[in-house]
Amino acid sequence: MNQYSAHELFKIGENIAATHLISCGYTVICRNYLKPCGEIDLIVEKDQHLIFCEVKTRTSHSINSALASVSYTKQKKLTRTALEYINQFPGFANHQFRFDVLIVFYYPHNESFSVRHFEDAFLPILDT
Repeated sequence: MNQYSAHELFKIGENIAATHLISCGYTVICRNYLKPCGEIDLIVEKDQHLIFCEVKTRTSHSINSALASVSYTKQKKLTRTALEYINQFPGFANHQFRFDVLIVFYYPHNESFSVRHFEDAFLPILDT
């Protein structure tokens, strides 16, 4: 049985999430988009939608806990970072945008993973 470090598990989970999205017809545009205001794990495109994805890899199998970890503060950072991306790449101006969360569960007893994809997981949080 493998014992993964937290960083290794995160990277494996992100790769599994990307593979899952590709198998569902999405095109990966960018991985680990990093700006001072935050980071977006995956940016994908499908059907004139640009989707900003947050990936959570967990060994405890609570969907509620995983979703709760995408806090209001995290959502705000993701929104700001997504706006940076859109401003940097205006070619996506005609796309619709959304924020998805993918939870990757790791099962150490049999070295397997599963993915739950929550489309439109939250609305953008804009500063007022």
